[in-house]
Amino acid sequence: MTAAALDLGGAEVRPLLGGRMRLDGGAMFGVVPRALWERACPPDDRHRIDNPCRCLLVRCRGALVLVDTGCGDRFDERSREIFAVDPGVTLLGALREAAVAPAEITHVVLTHLHFDHAAGALTRDDGGIRPLFPEAVHVVQRGEWEDAREGVSIMRSSYAPDDLEALADLRWELVEGDGSILPQVSVQATGGHTGHHQAVWVHGDHRRLVFPGDVLPSRHHLSPYWIMAYDMFPHDTLTVKRSLARQVHEEGCVVAWDHDPHGPFSRLVRGERGEYRAAALEG
Repeated sequence: MTAAALDLGGAEVRPLLGGRMRLDGGAMFGVVPRALWERACPPDDRHRIDNPCRCLLVRCRGALVLVDTGCGDRFDERSREIFAVDPGVTLLGALREAAVAPAEITHVVLTHLHFDHAAGALTRDDGGIRPLFPEAVHVVQRGEWEDAREGVSIMRSSYAPDDLEALADLRWELVEGDGSILPQVSVQATGGHTGHHQAVWVHGDHRRLVFPGDVLPSRHHLSPYWIMAYDMFPHDTLTVKRSLARQVHEEGCVVAWDHDPHGPFSRLVRGERGEYRAAALEG
């Protein structure tokens, strides 16, 4: 079921599941020994851990914004088996539960263009692959778009060239660095996971929320060196997630997780040794 919306004051944020799959636990935690990460995220018999692909539906003044689009539902048989894709969990299904039609979405903001964050922007019908949100403005960092199209990333297998081609003619807003997309939605260039990855902020009247994307994909990645092996620039990830965690804690912001198996939202508390931990939202 679609999770309850969070009211930030003038901006309502609802988490949506844009797919559910499994990824290798070692890849998700990089240099962290399995003896440590498997306590937090028990793997299956193929060493894979639960990997929900969460998106955000942001209803703010004059706009309906979708942040990330999940992994889509266009896997071939081999990929469905490799990633243990749950066919019953789709972005379209989540939108229906939220009583939102794709045509109502005004903006699609993507943290980056890896398939588990951007593939849900497309759907398949009898005519082939088509955009799911053809009237929406699609937003990503210019460098991310260029890197993905040119295949310069060492993680090029995470980009789907046919998908990028199908998306190319849409209305794009290619931003460069930090910037405001709408009065209540802004982006922060983080790098780290990819060279031009971005986090997304939602600014309510009473509280702020950050969707850090894959620089901080789950509560377990709050530990400084728990960094995905997928990250192109791990030192940048280390630096930016420390900064984000400190800001979230000091300002009382909400974190919206993209791949956390335990839940969509948290606040952060600080332990006796200075470490940040996820906690349930108050109120």
